Amino acid sequence: MFVSFFGILCSFRTFRYDRIALDWAIANVESVFSTQKEFTGLSEVSVLQTIKLSGPGVLTIAILATVSIQISAAQPETSGFVKGGWGTLTGRIIFDGVVPETRPLEITRDQEVCGQHSLKDESLMVHSENQGIRYVAVWLDVRETVPVHPDLQKLPEELPLLDNRNCRFEPRMLAIRTGQPLKFSNSDPVAHNAAVYTRRNQPFSEIIPAEPIQKKFSKPELLPVRVDCSIHAWMKGWILIHDHPYAAVTDENGRFEIRNLPAGTWKFRFWQEIPGNLIALKQNGAPVPIEKGVWTLDIPETGTIDLGDLKAAGTQFVSKKK
Repeated sequence: MFVSFFGILCSFRTFRYDRIALDWAIANVESVFSTQKEFTGLSEVSVLQTIKLSGPGVLTIAILATVSIQISAAQPETSGFVKGGWGTLTGRIIFDGVVPETRPLEITRDQEVCGQHSLKDESLMVHSENQGIRYVAVWLDVRETVPVHPDLQKLPEELPLLDNRNCRFEPRMLAIRTGQPLKFSNSDPVAHNAAVYTRRNQPFSEIIPAEPIQKKFSKPELLPVRVDCSIHAWMKGWILIHDHPYAAVTDENGRFEIRNLPAGTWKFRFWQEIPGNLIALKQNGAPVPIEKGVWTLDIPETGTIDLGDLKAAGTQFVSKKK
């Protein structure tokens, strides 16, 4: 189904540069609509004509434009989707190279409590035996609405929890969906707060009381959102916020699984907090076609695509901060 609407009016001072301003206005209208197309589903933009020039030194441009907006149904037509098909993506991300020694954190506040936990830097957590990397985010990277399996359309009843425990965030990274309440709690005998640096949602910074608080996010975030404790500078965490259920965080062995994906060809993003986008992965000894963290994969109509062990070059995890 398509809806069309008409009419954009721009008015500004141009003095002697009417022709230049006219070209500028048309180009910017087209640019704005093209940008909106990427994020909101605008499917066609055409500037038909300019109508009026008027006023001393003022150019008033009425640009007649038609914009066709595709109204998505519950299960929209998408270019990568194979109707009726649902598959699963699994894999394991392992550290390739000599694992750097984990450095102890400098405890600068509430030493009597936080100093008792032998805290270490958790920005890179590698399993000591199998080299699996914990807290790597993997998600279906799309801007448009995607089909969601019937079993996943309803938000989970159990609420995700980000706890302040032993003067650290537990877990360090988690994935939630838009509209899903996220609980923040404090299990420590000292005060903590949660400073959440969202970009598309309203950021906030609040003290976490004895009773957990809940927050909802109405818009998906393009990248994981950082969470700090402003009281304890070493505390950091990450939240993935998407409007679909197709996101995962690797466990202590580096494993991830995303179930009931719509079948078809889709882009998946691989992200870790030190490098951001992963840029160097190997599968069976050969580099995979990943670019700026994005790998295009074919999800089968049934069954599982197992990526196996993906070796992530250790050089990309070298922190620039000392």
